[in-house]
Amino acid sequence: MIGLIKRLVPDAIKRQLKATLGVQPTRLHPEWEVLAPIGPVLAPHVILDIGAHHGWFFHCWQDWCPQAQVHAFEPFPASFEICKGLYGQDPRVHLNQMGVGDAAGELELNAFADSPVSNSFLATDTKAWDGLKYHTGAASRVTVPVTTVDDYVAQKGLGRIHLAKVDVQGFELHVMRGAQKSLAQIDHIFVEAGIERLYEGAPIFTEIFEFLAARGFHLMTMRAWHRGNRVLVETDMLFRRNDLAPPVDESVIKTMEQLR
Repeated sequence: MIGLIKRLVPDAIKRQLKATLGVQPTRLHPEWEVLAPIGPVLAPHVILDIGAHHGWFFHCWQDWCPQAQVHAFEPFPASFEICKGLYGQDPRVHLNQMGVGDAAGELELNAFADSPVSNSFLATDTKAWDGLKYHTGAASRVTVPVTTVDDYVAQKGLGRIHLAKVDVQGFELHVMRGAQKSLAQIDHIFVEAGIERLYEGAPIFTEIFEFLAARGFHLMTMRAWHRGNRVLVETDMLFRRNDLAPPVDESVIKTMEQLR
């Protein structure tokens, strides 16, 4: 209910109330503290949300960076309709009912009744999922349209992109292969990746690291997920383009600094 009320209150009124109450004008949701090094961005900017589901990620980003223009992609019809119902009237949000890969066209999406956040263009590795005791429910297939980052960026005439968030359940390298012309204008990439290989043919996190490192990005920070016993399963990695920062800030520190 609180979330619904927040969405219904105009941004101008929110800002006025915050100023009156002495509250910080923007905030970073604790769930996304990993992104603290790259914001807040208070000037107009563009982000891509690839694998938007219901829009929670870009909702939180815009709470923190309200000038963001969001281009969001969600291929699963039921998830897209929820996202559209929540954000379809926001002029800052451009919703696209399609997947993203390395070629434009159509693909079959594996949809899971009990875990739509696990939907993937790849088949699950049944042994890996059984080992995690994570049950996705009955699977079905739906054919959906797919674009590439390069095609979309060209069609929309997008310039510099502050952040591309990629949450595509094993399809990460397909997305990045379809973005190779655009990488030079993307400042940061925030990508979920498997430490275990949860989908057939999916890359693990080291392969994504190597792909982006070879194309001019460095790893800024990361976090990892487990099922309660510290056997790591997935990681979120934040990359930055090399030309945005040298590897050493000589004005700050002369030794190695611990990542916090």
